Amino acid sequence: MLNKKHIIILAFIIVTIICYQFAITRPYTPGSLTNTSGTSFGNNNLDISELLRLQKDLKAQQNEIRKQLESLKFSVDNAEINGGAMCELDNNEERPRKQKSPIPKPTFESDPDLLYQMQLDERLKKTYKDQPNTCIPSDGKLLCLPNFIVIGTMKSGTTFLDFYLQKHPQIAHHNKKEIWYFNSYYANGIKWYADHFEQYNSLENQKLIGEATPFYINNPNTAPRMYATLKNAKLILLLRDPVERALSQYHFSLQWLKRNKQPALQYSFEHLIAEEADVIETCVRGHERYREAFAERKLAEERGEVDPDSTFDLIDPYYQYHSEKNWTFYKDCVKCDKCFQNGILHTSGHPTFGMLAKSLYYEQIDFWLDYFPLSQIHIIRYEDISHYPEKVLSEVEDYLGITHNDYGEFKPKNVVPHDKMGEETRSFLVDYFRESNKKLYKLLNRDFNWQSE
Repeated sequence: MLNKKHIIILAFIIVTIICYQFAITRPYTPGSLTNTSGTSFGNNNLDISELLRLQKDLKAQQNEIRKQLESLKFSVDNAEINGGAMCELDNNEERPRKQKSPIPKPTFESDPDLLYQMQLDERLKKTYKDQPNTCIPSDGKLLCLPNFIVIGTMKSGTTFLDFYLQKHPQIAHHNKKEIWYFNSYYANGIKWYADHFEQYNSLENQKLIGEATPFYINNPNTAPRMYATLKNAKLILLLRDPVERALSQYHFSLQWLKRNKQPALQYSFEHLIAEEADVIETCVRGHERYREAFAERKLAEERGEVDPDSTFDLIDPYYQYHSEKNWTFYKDCVKCDKCFQNGILHTSGHPTFGMLAKSLYYEQIDFWLDYFPLSQIHIIRYEDISHYPEKVLSEVEDYLGITHNDYGEFKPKNVVPHDKMGEETRSFLVDYFRESNKKLYKLLNRDFNWQSE
């Protein structure tokens, strides 16, 4: 790019050429053309009409050169005012002074990694632009809430993911992994929620904020509350083979009860899943069948196929008292609304509760899609963590729009060893989850290829 010095020199040369051309081609006037001896040339070899034509051409050239000079002057003035690509302004003195132009970046040929780095920088720039601003002013300072939230599921690698993301230099620290704000402490307000995270006084160089409460996914209040508070936050969901997840939850609950000095669990895994399957069939599936039948009855009445005054014998089991079931661990579910609020397949976050319900992913995700688009939920296959931890974290970093970090050696987190499942129990669970898994694959357009199928 031309600097000011070059432009001035170029302008001087152009003006000199103009003056020279004007001097040698100026129009003829009597007595003006004489030789050194004083003798007039007269009209010996000059044609007046030819001189007039040359004069006309010269004026056209002068006008063109004048336009170029005006354009050059505009460029110089603009460079002095804006700086831009030519220079930066240093305001350390009263008058700005120009610094040297930046050193040109190396070409792709001299640096083979440059193209990749430029593409990465461009992607990060775009992602940062799309990163939701979750800071609000309060009492003269900023309250910053999560930009991303890990919403589930229990025993599917949420502790592993949160542990390593907390090591990333671009992610703010929190004082607690599972905050339970949207499912249990929503009434405490956003200031209480924000107090769990590292805060900043300005938006400059602010880190991303995140938390991981794996029970958000299975609570019926979480999605609408989260949408009302942080509808643009990025969500992360980890899914595990439902058969293995259910068994892992059972063994985790045994340790959890012991660690928290709670009475030991008196029921086997087989007893709990059999009883829960009956509860779900009665309270959830029975309620679904009733609603479908009632809707069909209304359509039949509108078509004139059924007398509106005739009796509709089907009873909604959701509103019935089921003392005849003799449920033990799930005895509170004799009133269905005690276990499944609103009649949908969401359940308590208690570690010992809902080993089947927490593994029925289709119903839970389908409910969340009423509030958040699928593009706003990054889904991780738990089994990939043990085989490809670097890839899993890199994809999360890309999703969040942060740089790739070196985490060192990966170590399992919160793993509970346990014996293998009996073949009869496994066969029951594989069959139980089969239909839900098919719906899940279709909903997400993705086959998780779980080994239990």
